Order: sequence, then C-alpha cells, then structure tokens
Amino acid sequence: MKKTILILTMVLLLVPAGLFAGVFDLSLGVTAQNKMGYDATSGEFDEDMFTDVDNYAFGADIRTRLLFAEVGIAALYEQVEHPTTTEMTPSFSGLVTGGLSLDLLGLVRVGLGLGPRVTALFPEGEDPIFYTDSVGELSADNLMDALTKSDLTWRATVDLKLGSILLGVNYMVDSDGFTIENSDFTKLIPTADLFKQGRVGASVLFTIF
Repeated sequence: MKKTILILTMVLLLVPAGLFAGVFDLSLGVTAQNKMGYDATSGEFDEDMFTDVDNYAFGADIRTRLLFAEVGIAALYEQVEHPTTTEMTPSFSGLVTGGLSLDLLGLVRVGLGLGPRVTALFPEGEDPIFYTDSVGELSADNLMDALTKSDLTWRATVDLKLGSILLGVNYMVDSDGFTIENSDFTKLIPTADLFKQGRVGASVLFTIF
C-alpha cells in the first residue's frame, strides 16, 4: 500500500513538472520530408518509399513556444516540373502553423498545428508562380496573397528531447479546402483521400533558449 501511494505521488509530481517545463523556447533545425503520399491511418509501411533519398525534400524547421502555444515554420527546397514547360524548376514550399505543444515528463514533446502552405516556383526569366497541391496554380500577386488563398494544412509532431536537441518525426496533411480567405469550418477535417496524400518527415532541432 505504501509503495502504491509513493508511486502515485511521484507521478503526480512528475506530470505537472513535465507539462510546465520551459515557459518559452526557440528551436532551429533541419528537416527532411518524404514527397510520396503516406496514409497514416492505414498503418502500412513501405520500406522502399522511406529508404530512397530521392524521395525526400530538405529544408529548415523553426519552432518557437510560449507555455503550450507554438508557432512553427517549415520550409523545403526541391526541383519540380514547370506547370507548362515541364522543365525542372527550383521551388520553395513553406508551411506556417500555429497550435499547441506539450512536454510530457520532460522526455517527449508532442504538438499539433494548423496553417497555410504554399509552394513558389522560380522559373528563369519569369515571375514567381504560386501553387498548392490541391488547387494548382494560384492567381496571387505575392506570397502573402498566396498564403491567404491556400488550403490550411495540419502538422503533427512527436519529438524526443535529448538535452537541448529535439529529434523527431512529423506528419502533414491538408484540410478539405479551409482557407484564410474562405473559412468554412466544415472543411477543416481532412478526407480519407487527403490522408492518402499525407507527408511524413523527420527533423533535428537545437533549442537555442
């Protein structure tokens, strides 16, 4: 009986300490995202899909956190086909999310965020082209305009805390057409087909403070 009481007391002390540890922090790092669609609800695993380095896009991962609130920026670089000429063209895709982040027992950090995601192509001698996977090319004048017209995307993260290093995986899936410009809340939840197009990634971040 005494052992049970002792264990329960330790759990009650550890959980709040884990949840409230780190009032504010800023983490910077790198990320690799698989470009192939992966349905996280299926539970199936294709080894070839994840072991081929050509299936990945690489970039930066930035996260800042205040208590439970977290803002994240993920930016990826890759070469993609031009929508009209099919020539390989440099592109950057960016996802800006706001959401929640929790530290569990000081060992694991889990987070869920939502925000706009857009890709910008930079053809030689042409103006940038903005597009999203679901809509295609956007009639946008600049990046901020494109972000308001793009579907919001969910991003879930699970990180192992190794001192000041965060080592983890993430999963990204588009909403069903919810945008900043057209906020139809019935379209916030991804459909089964959208889950099949979800993307898996991995990140390594260093917590600066």
